[in-house]
Amino acid sequence: MASTAATAQTYNDTNVLGDVLETGVTKNTGSFFAAVSANGIKVVDAQEFAMSAPYSLDAAAQGAISEEASLTAGTADFYAKSQEYNVVQITKKEIAVSHLREAATQQIDTTNIDIGGMAPTVSEFDRAAANSMQQLRADWEFVMIQGTYTGRSAVGTVVAAGGLLDATVGIQTNTVSAASGALSKDIIDELLVEMGDNGAPFSMPVFVCKSKYAVALSEIYGYQPNSWDVGGVAIKTVLTDFGEIGIIWTNAAKANTIAVADLAYMQPVVLPNQGQQILMREYQDGGSAKKGYLEGFIGVDLGAESYHGSITSIA
Repeated sequence: MASTAATAQTYNDTNVLGDVLETGVTKNTGSFFAAVSANGIKVVDAQEFAMSAPYSLDAAAQGAISEEASLTAGTADFYAKSQEYNVVQITKKEIAVSHLREAATQQIDTTNIDIGGMAPTVSEFDRAAANSMQQLRADWEFVMIQGTYTGRSAVGTVVAAGGLLDATVGIQTNTVSAASGALSKDIIDELLVEMGDNGAPFSMPVFVCKSKYAVALSEIYGYQPNSWDVGGVAIKTVLTDFGEIGIIWTNAAKANTIAVADLAYMQPVVLPNQGQQILMREYQDGGSAKKGYLEGFIGVDLGAESYHGSITSIA
């Protein structure tokens, strides 16, 4: 009788959204993601989703009419709305740890062995999975800020979510160029005035920037009282004519740019993946390795783009 062979696969699916949210700030990336996540996660049921439906009012005017004119019906005003959309993108992290590597609990890496029991004994697969979750969180934050929008046109299209600084779905209305000059209060005020003129609500605004501009903001707005034993300033909130603006610095921010993001109108977005918001699938396929992957369909809801602003081309 001819021999037969069969290969079986087994799966273990887990929703790890909670783990992704709790992995903490990794390499100074994740603080903006955490701030936006405070609004909760928006769950959608399609790859493209609606963010906001902005409209424009006419310029304010006196609008008085006579008693005689009030007796007849007038002409109705109409304020057209436009729908703003974004998409979720596929993000996937592969994990594979050989059975030998999993068994060698005293082996730190490929060449180093720790004799005496001081090497970590945690599962290498678990460590790799945790690292993948941290990386997904960092990537998600990058998408929120710098993602470049690519809409769906075919199955082979790499659909990509647009972020805060993307001119297609993100900031278009309120942007000021520093023209390769240093950050200054005048430039910041110019942006805030522009945002105010265009109806930005300033509900929960924050500066989003790289660390060097967090230092610059402290230098611009800082005041050090006389003290014998304490020096320096570390500004966390800036008081402006438009209310208080917080400061979040992150390595996911764009170089030479500061965004003013209104957190009140932003949410991370997920499209559930096979019933899981962020899918962690462990599987065995007959190979001598423990394998898995982390996959999420992720994006960001920015609300109305005119609620946010940016300063570009900063030295």
